[in-house]
Amino acid sequence: MAVDDILKKIKADAEEVARKIVAEGQAAADAVAREARTRADAQKQELRAKAEQRAQEDRNRITTLARLAARRELLDEKQALIDRVFDEVGRRIAEMQQGEYREFITGLLRSTVESGDEEVLIGEQESRLDQAFLNSVAKKLGLGGGLKLASERRQITAGFILRSGRVETNCALSTILRDAREKLETEVAGILFREDGE
Repeated sequence: MAVDDILKKIKADAEEVARKIVAEGQAAADAVAREARTRADAQKQELRAKAEQRAQEDRNRITTLARLAARRELLDEKQALIDRVFDEVGRRIAEMQQGEYREFITGLLRSTVESGDEEVLIGEQESRLDQAFLNSVAKKLGLGGGLKLASERRQITAGFILRSGRVETNCALSTILRDAREKLETEVAGILFREDGE
């Protein structure tokens, strides 16, 4: 799987999760907006009893603050939904069955291996990857020396760290998702919130 394919998979998974929670996100956004309108209307009625000039000044100030608070709440909720999308994508990748996971790892290796003599460090709990798998990948990619499964394990949930001498390339799932999020967050937000006009 090439990096573009990996990004497409992450994007497709993110879109699927986004569609599932967009209704929930829209309902939360509507509730925040209704609450802000209710609060602003109540404050407007209270201010009408005061002197016109003071009432106008207070109304403008309070309405602005209420809008800012509502916008802040709405943005916080949107950020939480985006977090959920990427968390769900990470969970799905981490929980892939062995065959699909190995295909995913093969794509990562194809895009990161340079010499074929690198060591592959995997997570402490990883059981889907072994030396036989790395040998088959090396053969498939036409690598001379072959990849070696390091005896050292790292605290990663999925993915791997590729080591060549003192140089390490971090292909841990958390790093992949962080990089993908930097590239795809705006697009995911557009999918989640396309109907609210922002």
